[in-house]
Amino acid sequence: MPTEAQVLAHTMDRTRQYTVFYLNKLKDQDPHRRFLCEGKELNTAYWLMAHIAVTQNGLLLMACGGPFEKFSWAKHYGRGGAGLPLDQCPPWDEVYATFQRIHSTAVAHVASLPDMALEGPNLTGIPLIGTTVRDVIIHAIRHEGLHTGHLSWLCKLHGISTM
Repeated sequence: MPTEAQVLAHTMDRTRQYTVFYLNKLKDQDPHRRFLCEGKELNTAYWLMAHIAVTQNGLLLMACGGPFEKFSWAKHYGRGGAGLPLDQCPPWDEVYATFQRIHSTAVAHVASLPDMALEGPNLTGIPLIGTTVRDVIIHAIRHEGLHTGHLSWLCKLHGISTM
């Protein structure tokens, strides 16, 4: 019987599979293309991928006691980050590799947590998330799912069929 942490890790991984599905649909498109909707600029596929990597690193590794990783571009894609100017963005392949590496590390870390660790305190300083490590993990899952939906909209805006 899997532990609760293993079920949460499995859910994280299934959510990532859906995210990668949409990123693969967008692979032949300009990842930096910006769309306007009602005069509001939407995040690019590049920004979304970098943001998910950064937030998974912070939520699932740093805040859950895992092997947090530092990378030079992280501060530009966290909560409220505007990203980097196009000429300063790391290459797509570098960001994608970080996105995948952070996820693999996070899945392994979360799956290894004992039940009591899930009751530990939320160290993020974000009250909306909840009070426990379990709440942080659940928030990370729903956060990625939210941005997966944004990627599906980008597919539609690019004229790409998703189903």
